[in-house]
Amino acid sequence: MMDFLVNVWDPNSMFWIQQHVVVHSFLTPFMIGLSAVAKDGGIWVILGLILFFRKEYREVGITLLAALVCVAVFGDGILKHAVMRLRPCIDYPWVPMAIHTPAVNDYSFPSCHSYGSFASATVLFCYYKKWGISAFVLSVFIAFSRLYLFVHYPTDVAAGALLGIGTGIGAYFCVKFVITWRKNRVRQYSSIQKNGNK
Repeated sequence: MMDFLVNVWDPNSMFWIQQHVVVHSFLTPFMIGLSAVAKDGGIWVILGLILFFRKEYREVGITLLAALVCVAVFGDGILKHAVMRLRPCIDYPWVPMAIHTPAVNDYSFPSCHSYGSFASATVLFCYYKKWGISAFVLSVFIAFSRLYLFVHYPTDVAAGALLGIGTGIGAYFCVKFVITWRKNRVRQYSSIQKNGNK
């Protein structure tokens, strides 16, 4: 199932990062923190809930949370178990780890940290460009933290980012469609009520 992911530059890129970036150990706590805030949607779920409970931003919150549900179902629930790609820290167990090594059946493709982050950033960008740009910058750092910590290959992160952008756009248009449909139904119902009372 994962033959299409086999390539030379994926592990080569990982080892280049280990040899040229990870040696700067002062970055490690920062990378661990970035990875932690996005675990299981983390910061994005919190942001979605905050927006949901603010009336003026409710639609953004709904869209953001809907996108994250798609990430959980399609990314964690389906794709990871369909592809079953082992993480680099499992393939190369002699490489020192700064965090706890994930279980063997906690698969690598796609990176759901990247998937959720880019989906969230895309949703924010669709509504508020400045928020979205800031979120994209954070998403890039979160995605890189997964490479730095040796728990994902570059193709895992790239796939997560692309899937996230697609999911974010899809969630935006789906929510817009549902809200427009609902408004039209309410308008039609109100019109029928008015005509019935004449």
